[in-house]
Amino acid sequence: MPGKRRLSRPLQSFVEELALCVAINGDVGPSLLWPDAAATLPALRRIPRPQELGPGSAAAPGGPGAAALTSALSDRLGLSVTPRFRALAPGSAWTYDVSGSAERTVTVLEGACRCDLLSGSPVGRTPPPAPHHPLGMRLRSGSTLFTPRHGACRLSEVHTPTVLLELVLEDRVRQ
Repeated sequence: MPGKRRLSRPLQSFVEELALCVAINGDVGPSLLWPDAAATLPALRRIPRPQELGPGSAAAPGGPGAAALTSALSDRLGLSVTPRFRALAPGSAWTYDVSGSAERTVTVLEGACRCDLLSGSPVGRTPPPAPHHPLGMRLRSGSTLFTPRHGACRLSEVHTPTVLLELVLEDRVRQ
């Protein structure tokens, strides 16, 4: 299409892998993606970040730097994709839940954090019995967590400044 910016090969690979992950796990549960291409993380890190994303716990819209990535993912999934960058300071935490028609991916661009998956179940499924302890793992640079609708996640144990690329995936509004 005229006027559309082409993605680099590593970012196009990321879009394809992420789209497959969402398609397979959307009705099943959360999943963790490690991109296949070694050049993917450096390419994601080169996406310009908003100036208002400063130290500490903050969130900022994705801006034009993430437009080509989100446009390609939106076209591939048939969903509206909204990018946000988030900075977590050492000692901070962030909890999110995915409600309504939204799904979410969080990619760790720099740093690391603990991730605890909290109770929730995909639409139309019977929720599993709540475990005594949430399922937890460590997310490191390069990993992407996909959380389907009605899931929840808590990111904590941030020991070094951590930068996340968050993509909110929502059904397109019909006009």
